[in-house]
Amino acid sequence: MSITSLNYLTTEQVDQFQRNGFLVIEDLLHQEELKTLGQRTDSIATGKLPNIPQTSVQLEPIFRSGENTIVDQVLSVRKLYDIAVYDDRMWQHVKHPKIVAVITDLLGVADIKMYGDQLFMKAPDTGSAQAWHQDSASWRDIFPMDLVTAWTAIDQSSIENGCLHFIPGTHRWGMLRGEQLANFVPDFGHSPWPIVPVELRPGSVSFHHSLTLHMSEANLSNQRRRGYAVHYMRASSWKDCSVTDAPKMPPFKQVFGRSFEGRV
Repeated sequence: MSITSLNYLTTEQVDQFQRNGFLVIEDLLHQEELKTLGQRTDSIATGKLPNIPQTSVQLEPIFRSGENTIVDQVLSVRKLYDIAVYDDRMWQHVKHPKIVAVITDLLGVADIKMYGDQLFMKAPDTGSAQAWHQDSASWRDIFPMDLVTAWTAIDQSSIENGCLHFIPGTHRWGMLRGEQLANFVPDFGHSPWPIVPVELRPGSVSFHHSLTLHMSEANLSNQRRRGYAVHYMRASSWKDCSVTDAPKMPPFKQVFGRSFEGRV
């Protein structure tokens, strides 16, 4: 069902998202909500919660390779996948009324499902970089390619500790993979493709289109940079089962509105 009026955003904010492919909403979460979310992320990262499978946990490369010895489990984790399907507290965040209201405004529909979620830990000194990419280049079996990620800053997200960087307007380029993308990278940061770092206060949320090019540098600071990314899509989206090299995902959970037979 299409929405006929905006629930949370202004027309100017929707226009900005459509133009740039990303949007920042400062201080979307209250401090008490943020505190609860931060405590839960650390509990999950310890690997001791029985409801979170170990297959959802990815260590930083230096710990996976054995180059460094794990002293603190929380500080050795790079990210955790698909945790909201197992954990009720994280699922509550997925369904946060303000975040869902922004998503429905950006997608223009009231029927929303979660594609997946990722909890990025980005520990001090060892938190690794993420190269330029489009999310839909991985999720290439889901159409239309207009999923929206809500990236919640649990800690201060700064240039020094590896905040997200975007290139405005690249969501209109279509999907780029391999050499197609590599050919453009040397030109990033020059006109007409400026690189925009997005620094966030804790509790602020950035929203980006699944085709917007983005990256993050390594954490070179002595501060953590935890961020919880939830990926939303239209409940009317469809999955191309002929695509065999896309991630194998858990069943897509309904976030808001209706589901549609024969769709995701």
